[in-house]
Amino acid sequence: MITIKGFARLCGCNTQTLRYYDRIGLLVPAKVDEWTGYRYYDEKQATRFVKIKNLQQADFSIEEIRPLLEVDDDQLMEAFERKITEQQQKLERIREIKQSYLKETMDIQKMVLMMTDFVEGRLDEPRLWQEFGLDDAEQAEISAQVHEMVADWLTQCRNASEEMAKGMDPGDRETMKTILDRLTAGSPEKEQELILSVQKDGNEGGEEVPADAEKIFGRDGWEHVSEWIDEIPDLGDGRQSYFLFRVREDSPVTDAAFPTLMLAVMATRYNAMNGGMYCNTGKSDDGLNHFTILCK
Repeated sequence: MITIKGFARLCGCNTQTLRYYDRIGLLVPAKVDEWTGYRYYDEKQATRFVKIKNLQQADFSIEEIRPLLEVDDDQLMEAFERKITEQQQKLERIREIKQSYLKETMDIQKMVLMMTDFVEGRLDEPRLWQEFGLDDAEQAEISAQVHEMVADWLTQCRNASEEMAKGMDPGDRETMKTILDRLTAGSPEKEQELILSVQKDGNEGGEEVPADAEKIFGRDGWEHVSEWIDEIPDLGDGRQSYFLFRVREDSPVTDAAFPTLMLAVMATRYNAMNGGMYCNTGKSDDGLNHFTILCK
């Protein structure tokens, strides 16, 4: 019989490991002195220790190891082969995930570049600017500031594309892939319609309106934004503002670039970015144009 210290030296481990194996029932001492509690091991148990150590190093779980301690070497080799096959399958799956991630990241980056370029290109659309009722001087001044702000926003979007890819669930990825396919195919009208349908139940940037947000402004049945934009109260009080549009299909507000332009104009004229702004556009159910501002 060998003491626990001697057996630990023989096996090349420490006594804490042997006590742990004893506690979980993998390697129980051949004898425990009833008076002193000292553990004693048989030299033949070193073979069992070697089994346990190597099975653990091969990534076998404790529950997988238990039955394998009672089999012969041929069966043990078969178990090792099964583990090798299992690990190879896991490795192959990791490779597939790696490639999928790289492709999805590239797709998202491409989509963001194309989307932001598309939106940026729409900002000079006269029909959009006419919605705000600006004179030439106002439009020139605001346009310069708007393009500077939009350029900054688009840069942030491009830089954030990798993080977007990480956070997207399969449904989001499929939607973005559809948008990318339509953009690649050069069908902006269908692409705008798709963006609008995506945004209908949410807000730009994925921001949800808090249930306790306070309504501070609203207009219904209007034709153009210029009819009420000068009536909007000061929004530079540090609160988040949510602009909600529900409009007819023929309204310029349905243009994919309108939310970006609306936020830029509001930020320029009213310093409304102080607390953060979100804009959502969607189709109305009653054939009328509606607009609401909620603040939190």
